[in-house]
Amino acid sequence: MILTYEAKEKDRNRKVYSIVRRELKASAAMVRRLKASGAITVSGAPVFANYRLSPGETVSIDIAAVEPPCDNIPEQGMLDILFENEGLIAVNKPVGMLVHPSGSRNTGTLANYVAGYLTYSCHVVNRLDRDTSGVVLFAKNSYMKALASAALSEESAVKEYLALVYGAMPEHGVIDAPIRRLEERNMLRIPSPDGQKAVTNYKTLGVAQEEEASYSLVRLRLETGRTHQIRVHCLHVGHPVLGDKLYNTEDSRNLSQQLGIKTQLLHACKLGFKEPLSGQYIEILA
Repeated sequence: MILTYEAKEKDRNRKVYSIVRRELKASAAMVRRLKASGAITVSGAPVFANYRLSPGETVSIDIAAVEPPCDNIPEQGMLDILFENEGLIAVNKPVGMLVHPSGSRNTGTLANYVAGYLTYSCHVVNRLDRDTSGVVLFAKNSYMKALASAALSEESAVKEYLALVYGAMPEHGVIDAPIRRLEERNMLRIPSPDGQKAVTNYKTLGVAQEEEASYSLVRLRLETGRTHQIRVHCLHVGHPVLGDKLYNTEDSRNLSQQLGIKTQLLHACKLGFKEPLSGQYIEILA
């Protein structure tokens, strides 16, 4: 991946370092790697970072030349590709699949299959729980990962989910409840005043009845991205996600069993953000 910038009149006598950092958005660490590799050129010729530009000259940096190694082992596997461009690829993750390798498993994950499709390494930008399906965004290099991660943290970014939850959820509302880890080295999270800020907006799309119990289809939009946020918040307001084995009640477990639900019914259906290279807002739907 090669990024370029053509110097304008306003860039006359400007140092290449400034262009690479500000216009091409390379980190200081990446600039050091680019300099060491001779991967900064002006109009095709390698230059030092303190080279001063003239209008019309083109600054180029070769991202691939300084890409650090990635631990994802490329593997062949089925992928539902939702979006792809020069720097990013988004796929629809199935239920039951890990997003990336862990300490106990380094093969058979979504990241392994994406790396196999690309025939080189990839970097996870957003993560989903093993039993949550939906949009997962990958970057094709560490440079794009940094830019995409920043784009997803902006206020304009959209992260929407669909869930089937226990009970008749109100028509719409906001769940504002800080979340913290239950205890050190425990994966469970709980609402707590001393936790991190966590806000979830929701809208109920429909309510169904099953004998004496009801359940709702809900669209949820995250304002924050805490671990297990939707699952913790839904349980907190008395409407746990059906099929959830960690965050549930006796009633939600019974209804899940009655309906034959074996995994949590939570799906990341939309990811919207400003694409870093074009600056255009895009929405990826699953």
